[in-house]
Amino acid sequence: MAEKQKVPFLEVKDLVVHYTSEGKEIHAVNDVSLTIEKGKTLGLVGETGAGKTTIAKAILRILPEPPAHVDQGQILLEGQNLLELPNTEMQKIRGKRISMIFQDPMTALNPVMRVGEQIAEGIALHEKASKKEAEEKAKHMLEMVGIPGSRYRDYPHQFSGGMKQRVVIAMALACSPDLLLADEPTTALDVTIQAQVLDIIKDLQEKLNTAMVMITHDLGIVAEVCDTVAVVYAGEIVEFGSLEEIFDHPTHPYTLGLFGSLPDINSEVERLSPIAGMPPDPSNLPEGCAFSPRCPYATDACRKKKAALKNIGGTHTCRCSRK
Repeated sequence: MAEKQKVPFLEVKDLVVHYTSEGKEIHAVNDVSLTIEKGKTLGLVGETGAGKTTIAKAILRILPEPPAHVDQGQILLEGQNLLELPNTEMQKIRGKRISMIFQDPMTALNPVMRVGEQIAEGIALHEKASKKEAEEKAKHMLEMVGIPGSRYRDYPHQFSGGMKQRVVIAMALACSPDLLLADEPTTALDVTIQAQVLDIIKDLQEKLNTAMVMITHDLGIVAEVCDTVAVVYAGEIVEFGSLEEIFDHPTHPYTLGLFGSLPDINSEVERLSPIAGMPPDPSNLPEGCAFSPRCPYATDACRKKKAALKNIGGTHTCRCSRK
């Protein structure tokens, strides 16, 4: 008898997302496919505007429609296509099975609602807990992220930026989600608080066996928390692999550019090597490889035809005609 094939925990297949703005079609996500295993962390890396947050919002189905519209693809959570579920079913999944840490805690929190009540609201909804039980668990979640439970009744404006971000993390993890979407959770924090917040996320992830998508442009964070890495450029995955494959053998010219622009205390270099030019206009992408206008190795063939993702060893794939 043939062994039953294991279904990936989360699988995104051929996802295409466009926005319509002022009569223009914005190509935000272009044929993205990826998988995440239970308890593992995938890093989505790339410049601002690459489409990383749009991928995460599509998974949680919180894209503003209009102007956004998913034109193609499947998002399978243990084999179930989330894009086909009615809104009532998705509401049961959001916060319970899939949670998101939003990039800006200032806008993620309701300014006129006490922080503890904002955490307790999700607990009461998804775990059918009484008001008293939800309050107790919300206080426990605050303490888990290093905030005294006695601050349950404080408002967001009474917290610092770092503490607001901890509250947002507590909200996201309150119902022990199976998948956590972390959208640059440490961008607005100083280095010391950043390290504490990453430790909190990793600790809670290990306790709950939560899968995570870490969206960031910081390769230091990727090195610390990720198991696999997808490098995203102009709405496409241009390179994918395990952490070791990407860090030890970066291959795509864009990935090489990202590493080349990092300071290295062990090398005596007077100037860093930034990537030339700017990301392309998503409403007017180049005909061939989207990176070709900025690539030092681009040929006429690159400018005319887009390369497919090719396996270059192990789980390592790269979208470049040089390989």
